[in-house]
Order: sequence, then structure tokens, then C-alpha cells
Amino acid sequence: MIRRLLTGTTVLLSLAMSGCVQPALRLEYAEVANNLRAAEHRPPNSVRPDEPMATALDPAPVPPGLGGEQSVDVYIRHALAENRGVQAARFNLLAMRHRIPQETALEDPMVQNTIWPFPKNAPQYSLMGYMPYELMITQQFPWFGTLKLRGQAAEQEVKAASYELLAAQLDVVSRVKRAYYSVYYNQRAEAILADNKKLAEDLVVLAKERLKTGTTLQDVLRAQNVVTDLDSELVTVRQELGGSRAALARQLHVSPEADLRALPELPIAEAPAQVEMLYRMAIAARPELQGRLAAVARDERQVELAKKRYYPNITAGLSYSLMTRENSPSPMADGRDNVGLVVGFNLPVYQKKLVAGVCEAQARAVADSRRYDDLRDETYEEVKELFLEAKARREVLDLFRTGYLPRAEDVLKLAASDYHAGSQDFVTLITALREQLTVQLQVARLESELGRALASLERVVGVQLNRNPDAPAPEPTEGPQPPPPPPTDASSPFEPDAERPKSDEKDAPVVGATGR
Repeated sequence: MIRRLLTGTTVLLSLAMSGCVQPALRLEYAEVANNLRAAEHRPPNSVRPDEPMATALDPAPVPPGLGGEQSVDVYIRHALAENRGVQAARFNLLAMRHRIPQETALEDPMVQNTIWPFPKNAPQYSLMGYMPYELMITQQFPWFGTLKLRGQAAEQEVKAASYELLAAQLDVVSRVKRAYYSVYYNQRAEAILADNKKLAEDLVVLAKERLKTGTTLQDVLRAQNVVTDLDSELVTVRQELGGSRAALARQLHVSPEADLRALPELPIAEAPAQVEMLYRMAIAARPELQGRLAAVARDERQVELAKKRYYPNITAGLSYSLMTRENSPSPMADGRDNVGLVVGFNLPVYQKKLVAGVCEAQARAVADSRRYDDLRDETYEEVKELFLEAKARREVLDLFRTGYLPRAEDVLKLAASDYHAGSQDFVTLITALREQLTVQLQVARLESELGRALASLERVVGVQLNRNPDAPAPEPTEGPQPPPPPPTDASSPFEPDAERPKSDEKDAPVVGATGR
């Protein structure tokens, strides 16, 4: 009897210990755990700036090839790979994928052991004898189709997480472009102010020469004041340039001291011609809308799961009783062990709770569908506003480049010529210089605002509206990509259509339903 008892106990312990084997740690999690232990041992606020450990708190260094003048595509590729918001969304998607096997698995089986060490107080059977030990193993089985519905709901959660990843990538692309155009404007403004400062310094020299011919000292002082004003504006522009570079560095996860520069000349982007096409593209490609649809699909599965609670869960198992003739008062006891089957189920009799669960799930589905409608209406509004903004910026930019700027340059040339000839006063010459400077800065600002407006419009629509043919093609990014919305040739802002990787069918976002 003791041998059989030890054998059974060893088998049970072996089964229990097999479930304690844990997978290896991910490298990323091991790094996080090490950082947490280091922070607990030495919190960041206890490290003085002059200590060697303070270098661990410094910003990330700039990788080779990222500093200096770069196209926006270079920064976008680096941001999609290194931006911590995108990485967080990517690991969140990975976490949601690991929920599917958890939702579709059965609950752990239950093992129950009963020991009666005292024969006088233990079960006694006249035919079998004394029962010192009883083992029962049971497994609960949900009603038919429950696990499948749980898995489908978890798959919809994965789809929603994949769209969150796409939204994070679109956010980074938009922010990089907006920061890039801010850097571009401030670089242009710095160059324009520097050029105009040279012209103002030439005017100072010219005014001093005219002073010898009988003009007043006021012209010299006015010219010197113009130089001082330009120096003041240069200080402001350089401050804004540093802030724009810091904003771009944040998206790239590099030090804000990095020498990030835009190209000296950028092609003028074209504004979209038809707003109706933008509406369709936004509904088909915007990841937030597709995420809302995935949430509605998940809620539909939750409704079906709530209805499954009207049916019982079945518990089945095996019972084993160890019998012995020792300490048995019956002379007829043969000591044969007992083996039995166990079947049980719960009784879903509380109807109010069941009805409330179904109503709650239905209400959540309706709420998510209304959130989709609200986001769709918000998308229409944002598309219209940004379309009008981009169109207005483009029209005003054309007016400045084709009319206002050439005339301002001609006025300055005529004023300088007349001043040399002595037929024009110095105030008119300075006014012409300031007017040309204002128009040049306004043209640079309009180019930047047009690029920023189109970047915001691309973020709402979910596809790239303008592509520089001379720019290198970005590398494909990890994670599912949005399919191209019909009927347009525009594509994802991350990569060309020809290089877009095909994701698994189960992980690919389902796009097409508009929820009208």
C-alpha cells in the first residue's frame, strides 16, 4: 500500500512540476529589469551631475550619417525604427498576440487529494476494506463554441492593437515632417536675414560715402539701426531653429544637441485637387477608424459570449480510491482499488444576472459603433479644414512667388539706383529693403506652412499625398501595413507599394467597411 501511495504521489508531483517550467526572458525585458534594479539601488535624483554614473542619464548619441543636411525620408526611417512611442505600440501588439492562446485554452485541471490517516474515522467497506487515500482529477469544459468566441474576440483585440501601431507610425511621420519643415523655415530665415544684413552693411558704407557729399548723419544712423534690427531677428530665428531641432530630435530619439538640418531647397508640394477623394481615402485608410471597427467586431463576439452563459459549464473527472485489507474490520475485504468517473455542471438559474450581461455587451457594442460614427464625422471635418488650409497656402504662395516677390526685388533695385543718382531719399531705400526682406521671409514661411499642413492632412487621411521622386525609398517597417485605398495611386507614408511586406492574413487589418 505504501509503495502504491508513493508511486502515485511521485507522478502527481512530476506533473505539477512540469507546469512550473518558465520560458526564457526576452532581451528587451532583461534590459528593463536591469534598469529597474539599478534605479532602485541608485535613483536618478541621487546622482550628481559630476559623477561618472551621470553619463547614463545623458541623451542618446547621434548615430553616424544622421547629422548634417538630410532629406526628410532619412529622418522618417530612423524615427520609425527608434521612436519609443512606435516601439511601445509594437510591443503592445506583441503582447496582444500572446493573449490569443490564453483565451482559447482550457482552465488548469484541478487535483484533489484526501487522506484518512486514522482507520477508525476513515471510510470502511465490507467488500473492499479500508480507504486511506482518495485522488480526484477534474477538468472544466465551457459550453460548445465558447473558446472559439474568446479567440475571435482576442483576434479583434490584436487587430485593434495593429491599428494602434499604424496610428503611432503615422503620428511619428507627421511630427517628423512638421518639425522638418520648421527646421527648413528657420534655416531659410537665417540665410535670408544674413543676406539682408550684408545689404544693410553695404547701405551703411554707402550712407557714409554720401555723408561726405553733404547728406545728413541721419541716413548713417538709420542704416546702422537696420543692421541692429537684423541682428535681433537673427537671434530670435536661431533660438527657434534650436527649438525645431530639439522637436525633431525627440522624434528620432537622439540628443537635442544633434546637428539636424534640412536640405537647403525643397520642392514645392502640390495641394490635392479634390476633397471628395480625400474623404474616401480617409475612411478606407485611417487606422483609428479601422480600430473602431475592430472594437465593434470584438463587442459582437462579447455579446455571443454573454449568451453562452445561459448554458452550463461541464466538469468531468476521474476518481481513484486506494483500498487495503489492513486495519479493516471486515474479513471479506479484498483490498481492490476503486476507480470512478466524475461529472458535474453549474446551474445558470439567476436570470437577472444573465440578462444584464447580455444587455451590457450589447450596449458596449452600440457605444463603440457610435464612437466610430463620431470619429468618422471628426475625420470629415479635419479633412475639410486641412484641405482648405493647404489649398489656401498654395494659392497665396503662388501669388507671392510670381508677383509680390519679383516686384519687391525690382523696387529695391530702382530705389538703390535712384539713391545712387541722388534722386531718392534714404528712407525710401530702407523701406524697399525691409519690404523685400518681409516678402522673402513670408515666402519661406508659406512654404513651411504648406508642408506642415500637408503633413497634418496626410496624418488624417492615412496615406502620402506627395512624394519626392529624388528621395531614396524608405525601408519597410515592422508590423501590418494599411492596404491602399481605392481608387488612388497614393500609398503609405512609410514605404512604396512595391516594397510593402505582406503580413499574415490573420494579422492583416480588415479595411473596407465604412459603417454607414
